[in-house]
Amino acid sequence: MAIMRWDPFGEMLRMQRDMDRIFSRMGTGEGRGETASAVAWMPKIDVKTKGDDIVVRAELPGIDPAEVDIEVTDGVLTIKGERTAEEEREGEGWLIRESSYGTFERSMVLPEGVQAEDIKAEYNDGILEVHVPKALEAAKPKSTKIAIGSGK
Repeated sequence: MAIMRWDPFGEMLRMQRDMDRIFSRMGTGEGRGETASAVAWMPKIDVKTKGDDIVVRAELPGIDPAEVDIEVTDGVLTIKGERTAEEEREGEGWLIRESSYGTFERSMVLPEGVQAEDIKAEYNDGILEVHVPKALEAAKPKSTKIAIGSGK
């Protein structure tokens, strides 16, 4: 029997993708006309490695970056905010309205040992990038060699 190394971070990402897929099937707003704007939405995220760093990319088009909160609490990175619906003006009306609006919140567990104060975020062209430095290094198993004493 082969010994396989457990990858808790990869397992959490797979579980999060599965949950995202389940929730994306609920409340898409199709066929609801004007009520579609009330449907909750989740921005899509990509998580990649860059050396020992983790980079989380979130699609946040049309959102003012000042209205986005990023925080780490008890080892959980959370990105939250709100996309507000465009108000109808006199003489205008929607023929098709597929965009979803409302509050959102995305969270992911970070490896133990990540320094929250070192995390940086950038926002360009509707894409938020959160850089978590040395996250994979912190997740690597640590070993310490113990010397054998003479016992005398």
